[in-house]
Amino acid sequence: MRRVILCCAVAATLFVGGAEFVAARSQNRQGEAAQTVGGQGAQAVRVTGAKVLAVGLFSAAVARQDHSPDEADGLRGQTRDFRLLKRGNVLEAELGTGIGLRYQLIGAPKGAQVLVDVVVRHPQMVNPDTQLPMNMSSAEYERVIGKVEHSVWNFDTPGRLVPGEYVIEIVYRDQVLARQVFRVRVRK
Repeated sequence: MRRVILCCAVAATLFVGGAEFVAARSQNRQGEAAQTVGGQGAQAVRVTGAKVLAVGLFSAAVARQDHSPDEADGLRGQTRDFRLLKRGNVLEAELGTGIGLRYQLIGAPKGAQVLVDVVVRHPQMVNPDTQLPMNMSSAEYERVIGKVEHSVWNFDTPGRLVPGEYVIEIVYRDQVLARQVFRVRVRK
């Protein structure tokens, strides 16, 4: 019985994205579930959806990159100054561009900060740090209800510039708020 439970736990951990990801996600969800805004008579934070404002090819400035075992190329970038280059979901990419969404979280109270998971399903890539093949990358980001936000898969390294189908999902508490499929060709 213990072996079956252990095997199921290991399989679930591998499927979701690793032990650290599962532990961090669980801890953040518990803290966020109790989150309220204000003092006495505080209002609980609710996210009811996402309004997609644009999808397409973006350029952005990379502010910082950190090593991450949950990313296909081993790097998690923090970007800013997004600029929409071309609308659509069938796109030709090159180094320095990215595919993604511009959106607003819908909910209450406006201005509240929440944690969302950005999940990207992509063609198989090998993480250079772990040497494991990956076809899904995920990261957790702080977002603000009502603020215009961006979630973009950047083609900032040759290892990420792979043609094929990409699916970007914005997830809040295991609910998919936005999902976009992209077909990417690589500019020669």
